[in-house]
Amino acid sequence: MRDAFEFSNAQALATLDSTGVVSTNIWDLEEDAVTDGQVYGWLNVKILSTTNTGGDSGLYIELRSADNTNMSTTPIYLGAALLTQAEIVAGAVVSIGVRKSNCEKYIGVWYKTVSESLTGATAVDAWFSQAPAGELRIQKKPS
Repeated sequence: MRDAFEFSNAQALATLDSTGVVSTNIWDLEEDAVTDGQVYGWLNVKILSTTNTGGDSGLYIELRSADNTNMSTTPIYLGAALLTQAEIVAGAVVSIGVRKSNCEKYIGVWYKTVSESLTGATAVDAWFSQAPAGELRIQKKPS
């Protein structure tokens, strides 16, 4: 297990569409397939800045494992989140819990929209760590 692996460092997601794009950095597990270990922890994604005015369906974020670095050949889905249009704002953080064994050789983050393209520029940081960086959506604040 490796702590604080950086997938994206101010990665630009300009004119992102439903085809999607992989993170700048890919985690190489250095094996063809991990069958005796587990990947567990948190994928944290932070919106650094945005001038986005489109993409009414929001930003879809997936943590994938695949046997190629572009994450396109039969990926295994390790976790995902959808940020609605209203949530794509500078400073927003989403944390996705991950616990999976039997992964492929590479792990990366896949960014895409559900249907409409994002217009304008959106920059993100994404990293894998032992702890969530944001408020967990399943938790409720006490009244």
